Amino acid sequence: MTRESANHALPPADGPEEAPRPSSPGTGRRSHARADASHSRLNAEDVWESIKNSLFHREKSTVRIGDVRYHDGAELSRPLEMPVRVKAVMLAAMAVAAVASGLFLSKYFDQVMNEPLRQQEALQENLAREVSYDLPSLAALMPLDDEAMMASLTEAGYTLYERTPVGTNPEGGFEVIKLPADLTVEEAGLMYMTGIDKLSAADAVRLLKGAWTLDVSRKAGESIRLRYADFDSGTIEKAVQGAMQAEGLESAEITDNGVDDSGNTFQAGTVATDSGTYNWRVSAIELSEMYDISGLPNTAFFVGIRFGAAA
Repeated sequence: MTRESANHALPPADGPEEAPRPSSPGTGRRSHARADASHSRLNAEDVWESIKNSLFHREKSTVRIGDVRYHDGAELSRPLEMPVRVKAVMLAAMAVAAVASGLFLSKYFDQVMNEPLRQQEALQENLAREVSYDLPSLAALMPLDDEAMMASLTEAGYTLYERTPVGTNPEGGFEVIKLPADLTVEEAGLMYMTGIDKLSAADAVRLLKGAWTLDVSRKAGESIRLRYADFDSGTIEKAVQGAMQAEGLESAEITDNGVDDSGNTFQAGTVATDSGTYNWRVSAIELSEMYDISGLPNTAFFVGIRFGAAA
C-alpha cells in the first residue's frame, strides 16, 4: 500500500486536516491578536459562568464547538425551585410586610372606631372644667383711654393675648383676648393661628370656655364690645340674662328687645353711671351659628355685650 492510499484509509482522529492557507504579509500578527482577544473573552465568560455556578450551587453542562458554547438543555426541564437563600430572604420580607400591614390596620381601625369616643370624652372633660370668666365692667372702662384700659386689664391679673396691641391702630382702639386660666399664651396663639373653625369640638371648648374678647373702637365715637362663649346657661334667654347681670344691667332701662335680622336674641337700653350715660346692647346666638365645628353642644351660645357713648 502506498503512503497516499494509507492516508485515505486512516483519517486522523481529530477530523479532516485543513490545508494551510496562504497568508498575506502582516496577517499573521492580526490573527494572533484576534486569537488572544478571543481567548480573553472566553476566559471572562468562563469566570462569570463559574461565579454563577458557585452562587447557585450547581454545575452547568455545556458543549463547546470552536468559539461557540452550547448549554445543556436539560436545565430547562428541571423543577422551578428557588435557592434556599432566596427563599429565606423572601420569607423574611413577607414577615416584615405582614407586621407592617397589621400595624397599619390596627391604627386605622383605632382611628375609625376609638377616635370619636376619645374626642367625646375630651369634650365632656373640657365642658366640666371650672374656669372663671371674670368679665370686666364695661361701664368702668368707658371713660378710660386705650393705655389706661390696657393697664387696668393687666393689673387685674388676666392672661392676655393682644390681637391688636395698643398704639398700632392709627385711629385708636385695640383688641385683646383674655385666655382661660389653664391655657398658656403659646397654646392659645397656636390655636388662633390654626383657626377656630378648624379645631375639634373638644379643642374649641378648651379654648373658648373661660375666655373673652375685648374690642375697643374709636373710629365713630367710643365703643367697647365684649364677646364670649357661654357653655353653662343652658338656654339663650338665660345667657342674655347672665350677661346683663355680670355687667350690672339687671335694673337698667330696656328700650328694645327681641330677635334681630341675624337671628340674635337681644335686649338693649341705656344706663346712667357716675362717669356718664351709655347705650348698651346684650345679644346671644347659638355657638354653632358662629363656628362651623361638628360636635359643639346645642346648649352653647355666643354672647355679645356692647357699650357706647350716649348721644
